[in-house]
Amino acid sequence: MEYDIIIIGGGPAGILAGKAAKQANPELKICLIKKDEGIPIRCSEPYVIGGYSALKEIVASDEMITGSGIDLVIDEVTQVSPDKKEVKTKKGNMYNYKKLVLATGASPFVPPIPGSNLRNVFTLRSPQDVENIGSALKESENISVVGGGAIGVELASVLKEKNKNITLIELLHHPLSRAYDEDYSKKAEELLKKSGVKVMTGKKLKEIKGDEKVESLILESGEEVKSELVILAMGVRSDVELAREAGIRIGKFGIETNKKQETSLEGVYACGDCAQAIEFITNKPVPSQLATTAVFQGRVAGINAAGGSAEYDGVVNPAVSVMFNKAIGRVGLTREVCEKEGFEVITGEASSHTRYPCHPGAKEIDIKLIFDKKSKRLLGAQLFGGEEGISQRVNLLSLAIKNRLTIEQVASLDYCAHPELTPLPFAEPIVMAAEEALKKL
Repeated sequence: MEYDIIIIGGGPAGILAGKAAKQANPELKICLIKKDEGIPIRCSEPYVIGGYSALKEIVASDEMITGSGIDLVIDEVTQVSPDKKEVKTKKGNMYNYKKLVLATGASPFVPPIPGSNLRNVFTLRSPQDVENIGSALKESENISVVGGGAIGVELASVLKEKNKNITLIELLHHPLSRAYDEDYSKKAEELLKKSGVKVMTGKKLKEIKGDEKVESLILESGEEVKSELVILAMGVRSDVELAREAGIRIGKFGIETNKKQETSLEGVYACGDCAQAIEFITNKPVPSQLATTAVFQGRVAGINAAGGSAEYDGVVNPAVSVMFNKAIGRVGLTREVCEKEGFEVITGEASSHTRYPCHPGAKEIDIKLIFDKKSKRLLGAQLFGGEEGISQRVNLLSLAIKNRLTIEQVASLDYCAHPELTPLPFAEPIVMAAEEALKKL
């Protein structure tokens, strides 16, 4: 069977590629091939484990795909033949395409160490992982989360709320160190510790011990951590083997693409976790692997595969995480990365509240803005505090970075005020931080 466009993968990138292609040209015959039924909302999986939601509530129907007029095939693509413009599946079926979109995603990293295959050692990616972890939780009191990235700290938080003994093990000096400067990653670490999570930093996992089932972790330092359940939250690796075998160029962080999300093979596009991203400010390859990045890349790939014209100008990686009753957010470059890239930076910092301090529920919020001293452009931002004060400021600052706003322009933000919704009229933290940076010029 021949299609105008075949999409391999049914995550956010693949779905948005199909929808965008159909919107660009409703007459196109499009097929999406993915391994499993249903569309899991992966960001919500830790909260199902924590009992916030039911698993069925975070798995969307495939109607999201078929309702757009896209043919859906539940199967696994095992081979792509660009010379024949053909894909072959595990069930032995063949499909021909005019344009191809690779949205093959990523897989959790499992370290090649003894014991990684023991019972009650998990990664978190699929609904089945959620079910397996949920079942194992019932018989486990001592739980170790290995990896202090966003998923790791959120898992540690929700599991601690279930009154379990939680140990978070991180290779770097602090949790979230890859995304935040030390002053902000320390805030996250202090919150975790204050809330009862045992945080072990600068530690590398050497071995998982047990007789069929995990009993403890052995660290390279020689320390042993008692554990009846282990979750490996050590990041993901782009699934690029199909692309590699098809002769498509692979970069350090995934499949290489141009701004149109087109790969090194004409008419073949890549998007989402399998694709390498380009950082907006530095124009250098970076990992992104955020659902929001996948959505944008998928939309661009779909429009171009349908014969339209769209470009993605790069990522600034806006992200937020929630731990207990606090949130932490970031966008753009950290100060450390800025300095490695040769920027002379100035920072502005401020503290405020999520609503008027005299109103019930007001929570503190901290912010740091990072500017290039020469051009005065905003390069990055980090925030920490009450949940309601973080995410939309991250979004606003993402827009500011992408529009190359300067210190003066950020300081002149015209904003609203309301006792129940915002800080005091003179205490918007974005403006306060920009004004502090202005004093350093």
